[in-house]
Amino acid sequence: MAEWSWVAYTVLEVLIALACCLGNVLVVYAVCAGIRDSLREPTYCFLVSLAVADFLVGVAAVPLAVLLDGWVSVTPDLCLLLSCVVLVLTQASVLSLLAIAVDRYLRLHTPLR
Repeated sequence: MAEWSWVAYTVLEVLIALACCLGNVLVVYAVCAGIRDSLREPTYCFLVSLAVADFLVGVAAVPLAVLLDGWVSVTPDLCLLLSCVVLVLTQASVLSLLAIAVDRYLRLHTPLR
């Protein structure tokens, strides 16, 4: 790949990470400050959990993925450790989405509970 394409890829990833962090901070702020007693509802707790998980993806997983993609030469053990960190953070985001989906299903399936 040409050098300019690596630079364009890195700049795009940095922009995505910044947008991800900013958007998720706004979600946490809106839920925590905007809606009174909102954290008593499980749905809003799951939403904040997803926002925090996605914030960590933007802060740590995206930059680590860019570094592991060829900008930095690391030992195989460190590469494995960093890859595990990326996987754990992205799985936390996916599992938060799963929790929201199960919560919505149960809310629709048993509305009178």
